[in-house]
Amino acid sequence: MSLNDLHKKLHQHLDDQSKNWESFIYAQEKGFYQGFEELEIDGWRPSKKRFNSYDIDDYLSKEKVVLDIGSNCGFFSLHVSKFVKQIDGVEINPYLINIANDVKHYVKSLNSNFFNSSFENFSTEKKYDVIFSLANDSTIDKNTKFNFYEYLDKILNLLKKDGLLIFESQAIDVLRKSQFEKKLNILKSHFSILKNTMVDSEYPVNVPQRFFLVLKRN
Repeated sequence: MSLNDLHKKLHQHLDDQSKNWESFIYAQEKGFYQGFEELEIDGWRPSKKRFNSYDIDDYLSKEKVVLDIGSNCGFFSLHVSKFVKQIDGVEINPYLINIANDVKHYVKSLNSNFFNSSFENFSTEKKYDVIFSLANDSTIDKNTKFNFYEYLDKILNLLKKDGLLIFESQAIDVLRKSQFEKKLNILKSHFSILKNTMVDSEYPVNVPQRFFLVLKRN
């Protein structure tokens, strides 16, 4: 398949999503929420640029098994797959899962898996070394049913002892900092903070930065 044919196939998934997905669609005005620079796929949040801004290379290795909660179209997960043993992405939107799998096959990624499920219903026997929670502890599409305590409890059940949680805040947390402080205090009761900074965010445009944490399970 040529790159042009891949782009056509992916845009067909976007068209199907716009016709059939009843929930809110992120970045619909641009097409893709995530971008994938090496495949010339434009998106609000380019995956390589985003990964570099997080500066998390030291926390990843070819021995690590990783979970990406709310993996969207999978571009960020596929970029991370180059640095880890295995990565699983869980995403409720089936059209985004189709995009992720098409790109996975195109780039011949052998260590990535994508599961079409809500995080609440996601089930696995695995225990993960690293879990990504990138602006997914609550969602404006109303598909997240967990409160923050329930969300964190499930993460703890999936995370190895001394495992890492890599956490990016919601956009609304930046606008309502007291809301984020409450989450941070809850996180501190289970994790030690290894990194606490702000990272650039292109979406939504009124929130140019988000809170970003690397946390180690106590």
